[in-house]
Amino acid sequence: MIQYSEELKEEIRAANDIVDVISQYVTLKRKGRNYFGLCPFHNEKSPSFSVSADRQYFHCFGCHKGGDVFTFISEIERLSFKETYEFLAERGHINLPTLENDGFNKNQYLKDIMYKINIEATKFFHERLYQPLAKNAQNYVKKRKLDNKTLKAFKIGYSGEYNELYKHLKAQGFKDNDILATGLVIKSDEGKFIDRYRKRLMFPIMTVSRKSSCFWGKKIR
Repeated sequence: MIQYSEELKEEIRAANDIVDVISQYVTLKRKGRNYFGLCPFHNEKSPSFSVSADRQYFHCFGCHKGGDVFTFISEIERLSFKETYEFLAERGHINLPTLENDGFNKNQYLKDIMYKINIEATKFFHERLYQPLAKNAQNYVKKRKLDNKTLKAFKIGYSGEYNELYKHLKAQGFKDNDILATGLVIKSDEGKFIDRYRKRLMFPIMTVSRKSSCFWGKKIR
């Protein structure tokens, strides 16, 4: 089964401006920053269907349907998830992965899942820094004169004591093999899953697109 990555979804979305796409089905007129027209999903005489070019989102104030370009095409063309991707990919002149290049597809899946786990770990570490159990880390950042604005901007956090991150990631539905692949969790000789970073100030290392690619943990004495 072909699985499409978040990166591919964003590429398809970028190639299909929602105003251009919806304009093929609805006559839109600009009012301020948004566009308005008669909703294609229910009968109406006054335009209540709004399209935001900035947010790449549509919303009808009459029937309350709303969503992105994928939602619109799926609804208007009555297409499945896979058919919607194929429709918009063809419109945007983008080649979708196939079973013939399954190796490429697996690599895309791995990149996508690593990104999701790293994002979740970043949130987990950052939230823990503000909890009572992180008192020593809080004292350390105060000594270093790192204010709250800096902590939030760089998503600085604090790791757990044993396997708190592992349990959190499992609760979010991630698989053991994928969690281990990030290197954030290791497996002991006894077969137990243990967080690699414990009782450390955590610094996510961001890519140029502001995505967490890995972490650096500082031991606090």
